[in-house]
Amino acid sequence: MMSEQDKLPRLPIPPLRQTISKYLESIVPVANDDIAALAETNRRASHFLKVAERLQHRLIEYEKTQPYSWLEKWWFELAYLSWRESLCINSNYWIAFADDPNAYGLAKAPEQLQPGHPDIHEGKVWDSGEYSEFQVRRAVKFIQKTLDYKELIADGRLPIDRTRAGPLCMHQYHCMFGMTRIPRMGCDELRQDASTVASRTITVITDDQIYSVDVYDSAGHRRPDGELEAELRAIVADVTERRALGDLDPAVTVLTAGHRDRWSVAYEQLEKQPANHATLMAIQHSLFAVSLDTTFSDPPGSITAHQRNMKCHGTQPGHNRWYDKCVSYVFDRNGTAGYLGEHSPCDALIPAFMIEYVAKNAAPENIGIYSHNSTSSTHHAHVRRLRFTDVGLSVLQLIKEAEKEVEQTAKASDSRQIRFENYGSDWIKRAAKVGPDAFAQLAMQLTYYRIHGTFASVYETASTRQFLHGRTETVRSLSVESADFMRTMSDLASSSRDKYEALVRAANKHQILLRDASSGNGVDRHLLGLRMAYHRLQPLPSEAPLSDADKTAIEDFFNDPILAKSTTFQLSTSGLFPAYYLSHTGFGCVVAERGYGINYIIEPKRIKFGTEGKTFKVGNGTDVDRFEMTLRQILAELKVICEQSNEISAGDSSRL
Repeated sequence: MMSEQDKLPRLPIPPLRQTISKYLESIVPVANDDIAALAETNRRASHFLKVAERLQHRLIEYEKTQPYSWLEKWWFELAYLSWRESLCINSNYWIAFADDPNAYGLAKAPEQLQPGHPDIHEGKVWDSGEYSEFQVRRAVKFIQKTLDYKELIADGRLPIDRTRAGPLCMHQYHCMFGMTRIPRMGCDELRQDASTVASRTITVITDDQIYSVDVYDSAGHRRPDGELEAELRAIVADVTERRALGDLDPAVTVLTAGHRDRWSVAYEQLEKQPANHATLMAIQHSLFAVSLDTTFSDPPGSITAHQRNMKCHGTQPGHNRWYDKCVSYVFDRNGTAGYLGEHSPCDALIPAFMIEYVAKNAAPENIGIYSHNSTSSTHHAHVRRLRFTDVGLSVLQLIKEAEKEVEQTAKASDSRQIRFENYGSDWIKRAAKVGPDAFAQLAMQLTYYRIHGTFASVYETASTRQFLHGRTETVRSLSVESADFMRTMSDLASSSRDKYEALVRAANKHQILLRDASSGNGVDRHLLGLRMAYHRLQPLPSEAPLSDADKTAIEDFFNDPILAKSTTFQLSTSGLFPAYYLSHTGFGCVVAERGYGINYIIEPKRIKFGTEGKTFKVGNGTDVDRFEMTLRQILAELKVICEQSNEISAGDSSRL
């Protein structure tokens, strides 16, 4: 698994003039006919180039001092750990799994949604106040398959990921298990060490109460399904009894969902008390977390309600989760499953590979009502509750503040699962004759343009895992060519052929942008490095001192309004591989005002878009409902345009 790590090249530092040239090209549609602003940006870039070689040389020398990458340390800090707002929705991503067709003992809604009810199309999340047998049993299946995957990594048996260009870095696979984010004032920390990676426990959360479960025995042997079922049954019985008696500890869990500095203040107070410190350490020492909820979605299969429960808890936002754990599963009362990922240690792509493996391998194992494990009734469970005791009034007040904050965050968030079933990558490649990713990107850009009447600055994730410890680079998907495509699509005088040719030009350009970004020749990471070289790296001994005019040139470049506008990504997008067992994938938008966060999966016969934005009022015009409607219309339009241009009759599958 790690045998080719030493063959991987290090992340390059692109040539300075190349980066500035690409940047200037990328901001042309951002300026959108503002000739004066464009001229001013070019002027600032010209002055910057005269002095920036000194920053480039600092960066080159700094790279020589770093163990893996010139970017890695800064990326952890600036992209993730210095983020102070709540992790819930804003930073953590969420994934919903396909339902198990063999589910049994399902709770039903106390009232049936009638036609015309606002929740009839999206479904509604209810709280049953109880747990179920199927929920526990499905959780155990997922736990066991996750441990299978963990052991593949630990034993080095996971095949090396590869592309046509060669092997990819496998480091991030080692950053999932036993990994926890620790709140610190101003900038968080990550904790993972040999003891947490080799942990024998997982953390189970029910009713905001914390439990520790041994998934390996004292000899290091995996515990069988029946024993784990017995442990989880005992936990839900224990918490149900304590709830009835009013013997529940404060909901410290919700602090992990809220503002990071608030959580850091509470954390410092909690860790001063020995029992609370032991609880915090036990959570950090566990491999991953499992949340068992009493909520459920109705009607069954209502993906929008399902994913809403996964992203932030459907009835008590921010509760019953430990947002600081890198790997967290969620199982509602009816056994519907989901996943929450803390983003800083590894990109979502890596856990997505794992959870698709987990769901795929759990699916064939029937959890029917008659397929009980005999050991579940004979095993004597040992419930190990992790307590938060003697919690001071100041921490209790911080919990109340976090609850209010996260409730407002959840109310402001609007998310949808858009399933376009008319075609997928097969049709795109054979009829549209362009790359599926480029096709989807252009459809999303055109959707935004039609709704808001302006071009959106676009972030698309490109993986740089062909390099040692590579993470991501920005694909600036809004290009001169994509802007021309959007204008052509909106021009009533344009023919289908005109529109198709504009689509092809834009798609070809997108392929170039994606290739450059993946090969370490993007724009944004290099600009970040140059900025850091100016602010944090000392001048080299041979370097001529920066004059006041030099400093002004540098600061003018980085403070340019067009640069700021080009990185205000109203469309923040990321694509995943075809994942049939993932019913929804989502993350929060990065720009509240008229911004959308979109994770998409292009399968051979359909395309899935997980879309999040703020409500119309909070987002000052963000409209997730209209985005879905418009996107569907555009995808249908493009089908007609491509088939007409390539002389494919509607329904002529022989040409596909």
